[in-house]
Amino acid sequence: MELPFVLRGVPGAVHVSLTENTDPPALGCDLLDPSLPPDAARGFAVCRATVELATEGYAAALGWIQLVRSSDGGDDLWAPDPLALFREIATPFAFFGIKPELFDAPFRGTRDDLRWTARSFLCAVPDGVMSRAVAPVVGFGWGFSLSSGTLDLDEPQPLPGSAWDDHVPLLRDAYPTWSFQDRGGATSI
Repeated sequence: MELPFVLRGVPGAVHVSLTENTDPPALGCDLLDPSLPPDAARGFAVCRATVELATEGYAAALGWIQLVRSSDGGDDLWAPDPLALFREIATPFAFFGIKPELFDAPFRGTRDDLRWTARSFLCAVPDGVMSRAVAPVVGFGWGFSLSSGTLDLDEPQPLPGSAWDDHVPLLRDAYPTWSFQDRGGATSI
């Protein structure tokens, strides 16, 4: 899937792929929980989103904010999804850098029935890297379900602007030292 966007007057695109995990050790999945068999993630989803943009440096400094909800999480509510190493750091970004790639390969150690959904938003800091302000650029939803041992991938879909606005209160509450811009009724991010 390709999601076109314009950032500061420059056109760009996000290229999204969602595939089945056919080689968990090659993706480092076995590093995340050594108590599980090395192939525990086999068959689960692998999502990658790369950024194409004709700017460099600070003008291309972007971040990915991802929110997830899962039927095995108890309340099935949306929650920020930072990398584990960022959990104690007050940043909403799962990935940040110059044209950063989003990579996620969620899995469980069991094959119990499960519904897992993500909303992934490419975001910009309007002044490059000088403040804790976040503006959405483009977003997409994706996920998977596991039922009776069979995994079905939810193909990535573009998100409307209202999807970002739905999460702004949650983000403001979770990261009170950051400001999050609303989309203001735009039809797409």
